[in-house]
Amino acid sequence: MDKEIVSILRVLLSSTVVTAESLQEETRSSKRQITYRMNKINDIFKERKAPPIVLGAQKDTLIPKETKEAIKEILDRKYSKNNYYLSKTERLLYMYLILFIDLEDVSIHHFIDSLKVSRSTVNLDFKDLIPELAQKGIELKNNRTNGYYLAGSEMEIRRVLIRSVIESLAAEESSRVLDLFIEEYGLDSFETSKKRITELVRKHEIGFVEDRLVEFIYIFILMKARMFSGNPKAPERIDIPSVAVMNSMKEYRFAEELLETHAEADRIEPHDVMYIGAWILGTSVGNPEEDTRDRAVIWDMVTKMTTKFEYLSGVHFLNRDKIFKQLYSHFRPAYYRLLFKMPIYNPLCEKVKEEYRLVYRIVSNATKEFYSLFGEEIQQEELAYLTMHFASVFSNRKELDILKKRTALIVCSNGVGSSAILYAELTNLFPELHVLPPLESAELSRCAGSADIVFTTGYKAESLDIGVPVVKVSPVMTQKEKYKIAREVYIQLGDIFLKQPRIDEVMDIVRRHARISSETMLSNELLSYFTQIENFTPKGEEDPMLNDLVDENLIKLKVPARNWEEAIRLSASVLVENGKATQGYVDAMVEAARESGAYIVITKHVALPHARPKTGTRQMAIGIATLETPIEFGHKGNDPVKYVISLSAVDSSSHLRAMSELAELLEMDEFYQTLDNAANAGEIIDFIKAQEL
Repeated sequence: MDKEIVSILRVLLSSTVVTAESLQEETRSSKRQITYRMNKINDIFKERKAPPIVLGAQKDTLIPKETKEAIKEILDRKYSKNNYYLSKTERLLYMYLILFIDLEDVSIHHFIDSLKVSRSTVNLDFKDLIPELAQKGIELKNNRTNGYYLAGSEMEIRRVLIRSVIESLAAEESSRVLDLFIEEYGLDSFETSKKRITELVRKHEIGFVEDRLVEFIYIFILMKARMFSGNPKAPERIDIPSVAVMNSMKEYRFAEELLETHAEADRIEPHDVMYIGAWILGTSVGNPEEDTRDRAVIWDMVTKMTTKFEYLSGVHFLNRDKIFKQLYSHFRPAYYRLLFKMPIYNPLCEKVKEEYRLVYRIVSNATKEFYSLFGEEIQQEELAYLTMHFASVFSNRKELDILKKRTALIVCSNGVGSSAILYAELTNLFPELHVLPPLESAELSRCAGSADIVFTTGYKAESLDIGVPVVKVSPVMTQKEKYKIAREVYIQLGDIFLKQPRIDEVMDIVRRHARISSETMLSNELLSYFTQIENFTPKGEEDPMLNDLVDENLIKLKVPARNWEEAIRLSASVLVENGKATQGYVDAMVEAARESGAYIVITKHVALPHARPKTGTRQMAIGIATLETPIEFGHKGNDPVKYVISLSAVDSSSHLRAMSELAELLEMDEFYQTLDNAANAGEIIDFIKAQEL
């Protein structure tokens, strides 16, 4: 059975209703491919005496319970190399794993026998693998003494292994190729390793997210095979950052004890213990309550990041302590990943950048001051995870004074950020449901009795007999996905929801009677309307631009202030004079700056004061002022302040587009030159307009 058929079966298992069109979209297949594969699938159902699935192009097809049971049995079958065909991607991974565990005398016949393919197929695969590794500075060498082997930076060789395993586990049927490899080469079994690692996790009180623990176990099995390889090789210097506190950490002791269980523990290299300890730190969950020796450093970084995000976005966190702890839990492992240049795979990266584009831009700007610490820019996948934490702030549901009729559980094994944003999205999408805090799949059987429906980000929950409907969701949902989920929930719990019209049927009606200027925009707006999505619209295309919130009347040049408080009051006075805010709002700005201290100075020479909307905003606006004389605000790195930008925000999100544009301006030397040299406010407005063309 090939992966394409497995992929379709996965979609069918996680759906209540399906159409040919939706299958094409979700599996990225053509109509012909879906027809061909569904015929093969229905042949399998026929053998098992399960009802077939007859698809309509757009008409919903209900998937019978008996058919779902058959799908579960099919997917649960144990596959071996004899009955599972490795795809091209899986073969390349399998070849790399053979090379990674560093066997002696690996010949071309070794690959042919192991992969059960022809010599020409192996040679063709090598042609793809060699340039791919070369991009990472790794050579695939072959000589009579050693056979095929990897040459290059040991750190890079390990990075490629780690990323490959993580990406493989992120795919459907993820662990199969790894399990087959471990079985063929007689490595430590997953279950044996899991038992020992779980014991040490409990002993040292390490917090692993469910999916990260699975990744760690597989990576450790393969890493250990390389560390204790019988193939002698010249010792290589592994560049590991000098972290003075590492030896004192429980993660380091965890790594020591884990490696000591090997029969040849006396061969353990100190750098291997350090590397495994760093990987544990990079994959476990940070505990903000735990007094570790690195806590002060990471606490300070999270404080700076959170505060700068607040000022750059113009958002005030209502529950700052909760958000802060959530960020700390994520950023502690991120700190070590970045410090040790370890890879991270975020399958939601592009989706987050698209759905939360404005938040992503502000997060990117808020973290720039850390680039020098890590010696490089923070990779996009890390920024996307941070964005998920901050984006959850904008999904606060509208509180309804109605009796909650049903209870929902969320099973999310992807981490704190995914859980937070998914919880916020679902509580907003289904205000009639009482949504319980997210939990991991291991806890589901204990808690399922208290729920009427379960939302899950993975497939594990679907194999459990919990007696309630299970709906598969993505941690980050597009408008179309939200609509699909709403329809799924309606079918499962129809008595609490109004029947929703089908978007494609409504679009057909509109096409017959009107000319549509943009079918995509109309479809998205209908999706939002029919699902009654009232939360923050991530893309923000309808929100005002910076040019809409600032005009010549809101700009003051050469303000003669004597201290930081007077600088704020005189600069922000344009908001009061133009009816954008009350004097009470300006007073609140000063108090907020007094409480936050120097954090109001968001970048070199720039202060950005604002306050909560309820303290006196009337209209959205941004005021810009230059100071006659630079003034000390108390920020060690960014003083003295020469420019004060004051914000009047009416809510927590509608100004984000303008603020993200402002953040980009603050990175441009030409903007500051314009502020310094402008003879009048019009020149500044002209510069801002020019950037938006």
